Amino acid sequence: MPKFLPNVTSSDVLPGRSQPSAQFLRPDRSGFLAGWPRPSLREASKDVREAWSSVASRAIESIHNSGWMKGAVDQAVGDTIGNGLKLTPKPDWQLCGFSSQDDAGEWARNVAMRFRSYANNPHECDARGKMTIAKMARTQLKSHYAFGEGVARMVLRQRPNSLTRTKVQLLSPLRITQETREEVRLHQGVYQDADGMAIGYRVRARLNGFDKTVDMLARDKEGHPLIIHTYDGDADQTRGISPFAAILKVFRQVDQLADATLVAALLQTVFAATIKSNALSEEVFEGLSTKGEGEGQTQVSSELETFLGLKEAWAKNTKLDLGAHGKIAHLFFGEELQFHNTNHPHNNYLPFMRNLLREIARAIGVSYEALAFDYEGATYSSVRMGIASLWPQVVSRREDLVAPFYQAVYDAWLEEQIFNRWIPFPGGYRNFLRVRAAATQTDWNGPAKPTADDLKSAKSMGERLERGVTNLSIECGELGYEWESVAEQRARETKRYEDLGLSDPHASKGSPLAGASESDVEDGEDSKDKTEDAEDGDDKDKDDA
Repeated sequence: MPKFLPNVTSSDVLPGRSQPSAQFLRPDRSGFLAGWPRPSLREASKDVREAWSSVASRAIESIHNSGWMKGAVDQAVGDTIGNGLKLTPKPDWQLCGFSSQDDAGEWARNVAMRFRSYANNPHECDARGKMTIAKMARTQLKSHYAFGEGVARMVLRQRPNSLTRTKVQLLSPLRITQETREEVRLHQGVYQDADGMAIGYRVRARLNGFDKTVDMLARDKEGHPLIIHTYDGDADQTRGISPFAAILKVFRQVDQLADATLVAALLQTVFAATIKSNALSEEVFEGLSTKGEGEGQTQVSSELETFLGLKEAWAKNTKLDLGAHGKIAHLFFGEELQFHNTNHPHNNYLPFMRNLLREIARAIGVSYEALAFDYEGATYSSVRMGIASLWPQVVSRREDLVAPFYQAVYDAWLEEQIFNRWIPFPGGYRNFLRVRAAATQTDWNGPAKPTADDLKSAKSMGERLERGVTNLSIECGELGYEWESVAEQRARETKRYEDLGLSDPHASKGSPLAGASESDVEDGEDSKDKTEDAEDGDDKDKDDA
């Protein structure tokens, strides 16, 4: 406010004009926000409950009938799981009672080998005897994209020629009812305690050929999971919703754009041919003439009649065939042959389609290039940056949706193994129940991060190891391996090569300085310097020449 008008306010200086202020959603003169209806604010659980069935049905329909959507789901599942997650047990050896860390490591390797044998045998792990653990995990993740959640049940079944009783039975999320009764804390088929923890499920079970609604406990009396329910969402959600909810409209736009473009392309193949002539037919001429006109007019009509007769005779003897290739058609003088076809107003199909597919790829969590197989204009840097941006989402999806399924199966299997004394444990089964959380700590490693250039990635890994900013555990984990298993395998391979009298491939290629003495290293460096000097001399000679 000017200093010479201390008692004058802005309303006195500018009457009828509001003072601008720094605030959210301040008055919009354009009216764009005013035309946007304000949505009501509700809890996420209520939004999911109302939209779950509609979104799930449309998401499944789009996956079943669209190659884009099915391919995107398969790509996301492949990036997340690949051929299955690899188990690396990480027990707290001190709390569990192992005498040393080496003993705990030996126990962990034995457990990993036993679990791999169990997980790869459908007769041992699947209640239906159809799938391995990896196949069930992939099915669970596909269910996440279709329904927004995955459901499985842990059962004890003794099958003929089956060693273990621990089995997994996959269930469709449709089996969990959508019933909600607040008085008994039942929300969308899930019973909750006062803190919101799931304690039971209302499920439609198939009994004797009929669907019957039954209530199933989420955990047994010791707290072990009986129902494996994985989904991604907010804290107050009890059910998940498909990530396709945000792109169902976009998918319809893609479908309609493809259909409309196809119709336009088909219409452009249809044409019409007309003959443009200045002559009038006899009927039109008579319609233009008046009664009582003289003999001269009759003479004109006779002459026109003769002209039209000659024209008709010409048309009868002249064949106009538009299907004949390379044929020249002769028309009567004064006539013109014209072609008419449909016109397409623009050709923006590819830019618009690419933009829609980018939105779909972003929502699903895959790159546009992987979704559309369109690498036009892509460079090494752009592809590498795209992978680097999406990879944290892949790791998060693996940790939040896939690893909990693996972990629940592993916990139940390990308990049975220790209970039956098939796998020894310090203090026996009682001590295992006491330190269960410490004994079942694991890492689940998935497929390696995709690279645009494997050679450059390998050189980068070697540079990090050489500078000491990483270790074998981290690098092998990035590739989906367990470093101790890699080291043991390398030791066995080296010993086998020595037995056969062959040179160690790891010492010669994988680690050139492994096992070399200082003199060998110095000799190697001297020879390298001499070679570089010789190459410089050759280059100089070439320049002189």
